[in-house]
Amino acid sequence: MDEKNLQGESSKSAGGWAAVAAELRRAIDGGKHAPGSRLPGERALSEQFGVSRVTVRRAIAELEGEGLLRVARGSGAYVRADMPVRFQLGDKVRFSKNLTATDANLTRKVVSAKEVRATADIAARLNLQPGEAVLDMCVVAYADALPVSVVMRSCSAKRFPGLAEKFTATGSFTAALKDYGVMDYWRRSTDITARMPTEAEARLLQQSRLVPVLAYAGEDIDADGTVISCQIGCFASERVVVTV
Repeated sequence: MDEKNLQGESSKSAGGWAAVAAELRRAIDGGKHAPGSRLPGERALSEQFGVSRVTVRRAIAELEGEGLLRVARGSGAYVRADMPVRFQLGDKVRFSKNLTATDANLTRKVVSAKEVRATADIAARLNLQPGEAVLDMCVVAYADALPVSVVMRSCSAKRFPGLAEKFTATGSFTAALKDYGVMDYWRRSTDITARMPTEAEARLLQQSRLVPVLAYAGEDIDADGTVISCQIGCFASERVVVTV
């Protein structure tokens, strides 16, 4: 390596992780990386700044310590949202009205849907017989690109055939349920507790299994008082504030 290259390497090392952290900080403050968005991977950042991945990792750790980034193992580094998502808990549970976030695009996605036999617990919640067919839908809610909740929504497969497809088409359970004659519904009860996430929940929420979640379970009823669905899921505790 010639003297010029040696000087370049020395200068690059002198700047090091602090220089990379400063550049990323300016990009975040300038809006290049929006709240909730994922940073480019270590390899891409390494090539962008012309430094080693170890240096990039150290810079990201610095910004995580400052509270600017959230690092999810196996997923990447995310810009922390300025404000947490707020969930208004009441007798009516409507995603678009109950879940609010400043300048965030709120969406939901059915990540899996399958017909299964009701366990004793689910059957009791839905007022069905154990073994009856139920539709299980795993739904993840996002504030921009950041997942804020994951829930397993279960209902009678006989009463609501094809509900997952109708929800995907409409983007709203309220709208989808009208095709089955359910013009309105209410939350009968909701139980909330704190616990550690399962491996699947941590993966879907893109968070560490060492960070607690706000777990909840509840049932929705129609105008006749008949249970139409039960929901067992959790909020990412660092991203959601529950207001009663």
